[in-house]
Amino acid sequence: MIENVATNAGNGLAKQPSLELQFNQLCYSIKSTQKGSNQILNDTCGAFRSGRLTAILGPSGAGKSTLLNVLAGFRVRDVSGHILLNGQPRELQSFRKMSSYIAQNFITPSLLTVMETLQVSVDLKLPSATSKQQKQQILDEIIEVLNLHNCRRTLVRDISGGEHKRLSIGIELITNPPIMFFDEPTSGLDSVASHQVLCYLQRLAHQGRIVVCVVHQPSSRLMQLFDDILVMSHGEVLFSGPQSEMLDDFKASGFICPPYYNPGDFVLDVGSESSNQRCETLISQNKAKHDSIQSFKAAADEQTLIKMTASTAADLQLIRPKEQVDFWMQLRVLLMRHLRSMSRDLLAVQMRVIMHIVVALLLGVVYWQIGNDAVKVISNVSCLFFIVLFVFSGNAMPSILLCLQDSPVFIREYYNGCYSLRAYFISKVLADLPLQLICPTFFISIGYFMTGQPPEFQRFAMCWSLCVLTAFIGHFIGVICGTMLSMQMALFIVPAITIPFLLFSGFFIRMSELSWFMRPLCDVSYFRYIFEGLMRAIYAYDRGELPCHEDFCYYKSSEKFLKDFGMQGDYFGWDVSVLAFILLSLLITFNITLHVSIKRAL
Repeated sequence: MIENVATNAGNGLAKQPSLELQFNQLCYSIKSTQKGSNQILNDTCGAFRSGRLTAILGPSGAGKSTLLNVLAGFRVRDVSGHILLNGQPRELQSFRKMSSYIAQNFITPSLLTVMETLQVSVDLKLPSATSKQQKQQILDEIIEVLNLHNCRRTLVRDISGGEHKRLSIGIELITNPPIMFFDEPTSGLDSVASHQVLCYLQRLAHQGRIVVCVVHQPSSRLMQLFDDILVMSHGEVLFSGPQSEMLDDFKASGFICPPYYNPGDFVLDVGSESSNQRCETLISQNKAKHDSIQSFKAAADEQTLIKMTASTAADLQLIRPKEQVDFWMQLRVLLMRHLRSMSRDLLAVQMRVIMHIVVALLLGVVYWQIGNDAVKVISNVSCLFFIVLFVFSGNAMPSILLCLQDSPVFIREYYNGCYSLRAYFISKVLADLPLQLICPTFFISIGYFMTGQPPEFQRFAMCWSLCVLTAFIGHFIGVICGTMLSMQMALFIVPAITIPFLLFSGFFIRMSELSWFMRPLCDVSYFRYIFEGLMRAIYAYDRGELPCHEDFCYYKSSEKFLKDFGMQGDYFGWDVSVLAFILLSLLITFNITLHVSIKRAL
């Protein structure tokens, strides 16, 4: 039954078949270190019907958003109860395919236009067999229905709050889902924009969809748009049914709404009461009204309950729809989106390139032509170490911010079955390649020759390869921390784990001078291999004697200099191999962090 309904998605914005979503004995609790377990949903029950716009009302902390997350399938752990669709137990994977969930903070890539955002969603969500003409027809219908004509070529970051809400609806409307959930669609909007958004939702509902939205304190004008109401209080449902019957049910329990009083405010006042015998009467009346769900056999009910609490939480694939397009289509669309966004990102891309050029010029002025002077060998070592430090930090810190922007979009789209994790991972790595090559190339090309390093292509190529590896290592350390941690924690952790590795790089203290029990730390310091590689690229491989412009130069011989620093020998290939291994380990770690962030989002 569900599969037949789901196959209708994407065939234009046609009228939907009749559906009824029922739930009963729905419970959800979270573990608390102080209280042991905190009950968020307690034996909730209700029903949503197609062709009707339903509002979930209740005071703050009543469990409205949690109920929406559970019904939409985005909250599966520690959930128990029964959810039926047209009288049959809900099969979660098929249900997710035919439903959509628009969160309150629905985040979209801010550097794409409205039309580009919708086009990406069309390319990823609709089956590969869908023709370009059909895709364009769907886009035109969505823009027409949601009145997005005036902003279709505007960047998402520049559109108004109301337009952003309508865009989020349009993204989920592409597959023409028969069931749509909205978490506070009017949040942050003025009264006019709120009314416009709810009018669009009412139109979608009256086309035959189940449309459910959490609304915080609706006005009398907004209340008139809702067909059904579900009222919650302290994790329990006081009323679920047509709005025309709501006040009568409350009146029967002793709650009389004053004349000319907003019904929405009235039920919120009732729901805010911490304990009241009359509220218990409302809860009992609502449970009695939805006792029809209990008509299934007890054994079948128990199987449904077990599946929700155990199997679904254990297997992520049960709650995630299958991708509609093949891997190469996913990769192409994601890669083009990443590159288009990066080309428009002033801070993360354009300013980063400019920063590398400006700092390289400054480096060249400060260390002008010291690389070929035996008197200034120690100063040249400081110059080389500055190159290492700048290339690393100049790519690690901006990457944290980029990941924090991408993570919410990735998690939402992945759980909606837009693409596989493998496609996102590869597209992310490939999209970052140009910037990680351009920035260190500009920097070393300018700094190398201005500081008077040996004008030999082989030595320049060795320095360039080390700078590129440094940029990639810094970038992926930033990406990993940005994916796993909050902004404040990531900005703290990256320098915190970097500084110890700097101490064991061989610049501040020679490795031979370290205590024996601390020398193994040098072997895991990536800065050691970067710094050693640069030193060998500049001074090893038959560099010979350096020009001396004074009577005596202690480090006139480059071999003597490397020997004193403990960096003699032909080990450049080893340094590069170790750095490549570290980079490969970081790539694997990044892939693992994506898996962890997905599981953590449940």
